[in-house]
Amino acid sequence: MSYKGPRLVDSGNHVREARYEAIAGEDGWLVVDRLSGLPAASNGRDFIKLRKTDARDISDELNNCEREGKPSPLL
Repeated sequence: MSYKGPRLVDSGNHVREARYEAIAGEDGWLVVDRLSGLPAASNGRDFIKLRKTDARDISDELNNCEREGKPSPLL
C-alpha cells in the first residue's frame, strides 16, 4: 500500500483524506490545501516558511474544523 497523505476519521468512523497537510519545503515547512495544491492562507498570508511544529499545529486545526464542519478560527 502506498502512502497517500494524512487521513482523518470522522464522527461516523469513516476514513477520508485530510484536506490540509504540513510538508517540508525549501525554506521551511508549509501547509498545503490538497484540494487546490496551493499553500493554505489566512488574511492574505500564505502558511509558508514555518517551523515544523507550527505547520503541523495549523494543519491539524484546519483539518479538525473541516471534519467538524466549523469555520476555522485561523481564517
